[in-house]
Amino acid sequence: MGLRLLTGRGPIHGKITRDKFAAGARGKIILRRQPAVWLPTTPRGWNDPLNPGSKQPVRHWLESWHVDPSGNRNYDFIDGLRAVAILMVMACHALYANENNDPAKHCLLSFTVQLGEGVFLFFTLSGFLIALPFWKRKAAGAATLIPGGYGWRRFWKIYPPLALSILLLTPGYILINGSAREYVQTAAQWLTAAAFLVPVNNQINPVMWSLVIEIHFYLALPLLFLLTKPLPARTCLWFIPLVLFAVPLAIQTTTGVVPTYQPKIGDPLCTGLSCFCFGVAAAGLDVFKVWNRSWSRIGEAGWGLMLLGLAGQGWASLNPAAHPAMTPHLFHWIFILGTGCLLCYAAAADHPHARWLCSPWLRWCGIISYELYLFHWPAFIWSRLFFGATNGNIFKYALVLGAPLVVSFAVAALVYRLFSLPILRYGRARKSAQK
Repeated sequence: MGLRLLTGRGPIHGKITRDKFAAGARGKIILRRQPAVWLPTTPRGWNDPLNPGSKQPVRHWLESWHVDPSGNRNYDFIDGLRAVAILMVMACHALYANENNDPAKHCLLSFTVQLGEGVFLFFTLSGFLIALPFWKRKAAGAATLIPGGYGWRRFWKIYPPLALSILLLTPGYILINGSAREYVQTAAQWLTAAAFLVPVNNQINPVMWSLVIEIHFYLALPLLFLLTKPLPARTCLWFIPLVLFAVPLAIQTTTGVVPTYQPKIGDPLCTGLSCFCFGVAAAGLDVFKVWNRSWSRIGEAGWGLMLLGLAGQGWASLNPAAHPAMTPHLFHWIFILGTGCLLCYAAAADHPHARWLCSPWLRWCGIISYELYLFHWPAFIWSRLFFGATNGNIFKYALVLGAPLVVSFAVAALVYRLFSLPILRYGRARKSAQK
């Protein structure tokens, strides 16, 4: 929550920063007669009970879905970006067609399949949010750079929904495909976290390949901050993102080992960590206040870079033999650079596009995006098996796409609200009790 200042002339709304307070001391903000009283500002979506004639506080419906509704409002737009990411991934997995040597369909699918790049937007956002508390402690010169409860917070966020999805989906896969022993073995590898250490069959929900890379990042980031502890904070601001970017790419180049998602999921040499570098760098820029409001223009450029990256990869995939092998990789990194640029909206949270990303329904999709990610793939695949071929029937095609879409949102919302959210709040309360 922010603070507001009550004076003899009424409340001054909004957050009072050190700069504003200092300006007041110089006479730019004149405080009249009565002593100042500091009170917390009401969260957005509440009526102000201190204003004459105001009603009792009314919570916005979205507040009850958020773990920490009183958190920093400058980052609300990130929920909207999460929604953009999950909607891209779902569109990639939902849209399909029987090409039948149809050039138009082949061209269309060459571009829609690139929407799976939304996963890398997730990686950039994770890099930003996970690195923030590390940068804050680094900037403050804290003796301990790893935030308290870091491991447990990551555990409560990632593992319970993952375990629940494995327990719910494995019987369905066995019922449809048989091979009970193989599915039970794969499920056990995920439930025991062995899948994060050794390659695992992708027969249960292949989208979980990204969780392997995510967990590796959770382990690598504290190690990087510990190893660079003797270095000045400003040096780390460029050094840590550079290491995250360069070292995994160097390993890829020299060994040829890259993250895999079929037929096995794995990243044995942690070569997928480069994707987090721009998010980590943006978090440092935010903490050290390197940027200003004008940087929000870079956020505008981010959309263009993402579109260029998607279009370029689609264009290169139309005729791979006609392009150098590096062309898809170049456009892939243009897309990732664009995701990093979007974080510049944090420099001006009231920017029109940042405010658009804060729209309630978009933020709601972002809040449940992890659960959507876990449950949408089986829903789309099983829908195609259940309804069969559409044979050009547009209404049946809409049903094959629409039914799993509704089911995915319903299941994700229920799992988040009734399962994930109580666990996250328990973890937050547990941490608070230990302080």
